[in-house]
Amino acid sequence: MQEIKGIQILAISGSLRSASSNTALLRSAITLAPKGVEIAMYNGLGNLPHFNPDLEGTELPSVKDFRTQLQISDGVLISSPEYAHGIPGVLKNVLDWVVGSGELYRKPVALLNASPRALYAQASLKEILLTMDARIINEASITIPRSSPMGRPRT
Repeated sequence: MQEIKGIQILAISGSLRSASSNTALLRSAITLAPKGVEIAMYNGLGNLPHFNPDLEGTELPSVKDFRTQLQISDGVLISSPEYAHGIPGVLKNVLDWVVGSGELYRKPVALLNASPRALYAQASLKEILLTMDARIINEASITIPRSSPMGRPRT
């Protein structure tokens, strides 16, 4: 009898900050995942070298590990901050490493947004992922409205 595998989701935070609200949002998703769904946090974002297409085929272990984690996942959750109306360079870098190798091709991806003000980054990230032929799951892509103790929106 074949064992039924649960759903494997890879969570990627676009922030390297230790107190990142985006990382906290993904940790909450991990905690709240229903039975049969395993969400694993990708922790190697800051360890990847700068993308260089000349290195394709001779990638460092950190790049191979990221690609393997994507290959074995059934879907991806991404939560990213916005810097200067765009996504952080480290997140763009990790995505650049898989443009040519295709790990995100037709892979279901949900975008979580920890700040209602991060509209430009969300639009940019969505465009990048659509260019890579990822399958954005709009029904699972959400913005979390947050407010400060004084009632003003926080970013």
